[in-house]
Amino acid sequence: MKSQKLVITLNAMTKSERRRFGQFLQSPYFNQRQDVAQLYAFLQESVDGKSVETISQQLWPDHSNAPQQLRLLMSYLQKLVEQFLALEQWQGTPGAVESELVKVYRQRGLERHFQDSFKLASQILNNQPLRNSDYFGWQGVLLWEEARFNTLRQPENSGRLSQLSDNADLFWLSQKLRYGCLHMAFQARFSTAQGLSLRQEIDHILSLRDFLQTPAIATWFYCLRMLENPENLDFFQQFKALLLQHGQIFNVDEVRDLFLFAINFCIRQVNEGNVGFFHDILDFYKDGLSKGHLFENGVLSHFTYFNIVAAALHTSDFAWAETFIHEQRNALERSYRDSAFSFNLARLEFARKRFDAALSQLQHSSYHDPLLSMAAKTIALKIYYESDEFEVLHAHLEALIKYIRRKPGLGYHRNNYLNLARYTQKLVALNWNDKSEVLQLRQKIEVEPVLTEREWLLEQLGKKR
Repeated sequence: MKSQKLVITLNAMTKSERRRFGQFLQSPYFNQRQDVAQLYAFLQESVDGKSVETISQQLWPDHSNAPQQLRLLMSYLQKLVEQFLALEQWQGTPGAVESELVKVYRQRGLERHFQDSFKLASQILNNQPLRNSDYFGWQGVLLWEEARFNTLRQPENSGRLSQLSDNADLFWLSQKLRYGCLHMAFQARFSTAQGLSLRQEIDHILSLRDFLQTPAIATWFYCLRMLENPENLDFFQQFKALLLQHGQIFNVDEVRDLFLFAINFCIRQVNEGNVGFFHDILDFYKDGLSKGHLFENGVLSHFTYFNIVAAALHTSDFAWAETFIHEQRNALERSYRDSAFSFNLARLEFARKRFDAALSQLQHSSYHDPLLSMAAKTIALKIYYESDEFEVLHAHLEALIKYIRRKPGLGYHRNNYLNLARYTQKLVALNWNDKSEVLQLRQKIEVEPVLTEREWLLEQLGKKR
């Protein structure tokens, strides 16, 4: 029964949505079949694990064709659920109903009604905070209806058509730039070489008018430039300033994407040794958490969970990190919840130099994800080194190197972890009495292009052994 589309859909609805859907089913305008409403009432109870035959037997114990009847009713109910969800989405979109009325009154030639509904729709649209492509889209609908309405009465007046064209430019550019950012992120993740269509033309178009005075366009443009030119930090600073100043003009999905683009950029900088970006990361995360930007349907990605803890630990905000680890545990995907929780507690205990507690947490979960497994092995590596457990460390390093070399799909993480293992081996074998050898190793670590644990390695070199 778990695999049934209807049950999955109902389980994805909130309690308030289920209550409103029950009211929806009682309206004869939408539903005139009482047996469909009765089926919904029955499905409000737990049905997980029950087959269609079992449920139909409970509902209609004396009917031999009950399973077929149940499947038909479930099909009706599924269509009504979808109609309800679409209606909820439509009614919840600012100006959607009012804009549709504008179109209806224009088609019916009701001038007074058209003018009143147009005024109301325009007020609703301009009073809500969004000034993104959604806004330009709804604005375009109203301008189009007004232009068509006025054309019949004042055919010589082309002013609205000019506005409509200008608005279409803003709509297209804001959409195109957003898709360009998504394209660049996909390209970086999967190492594809497919180019973005009309990329050079976009820059030319932006130079023709003051499009960058529009915050939605400027924010997406500098985000795209940041992703295209990660070595130029000016683009990041311009993007960051725009995002923090104008984040409220974007919808939930957009602002979450923008925050993740910014945070992932900072993480990449940190992975290349620019540890000062941890403060930027934590600022973005705290702001994103407080405003709900980092959640999707109430779920916090385990990747985001890990990265937030890392930023807090690198800025030594241990108390905040501990509170976060516990408070957001249940917001994680269920399949990662236990392993992510124990792993991040291990990271926190390691940062506090409570090595036994850290190793105990690492042993609580098995890490099936290769990157999570690598991160756990890194914590163990550092504990063995700092505890002078060199025999255990030697075996651990050999196993680590073999693991990295036989695991595909690690991307740039592969070189990072191989570098960590190699430099840890050099630390163990280092002649501490030879100052030139110590200095030479320090210099190599400092200039290594990809080395996330650079700070830890340099810290170990600074300790007298």
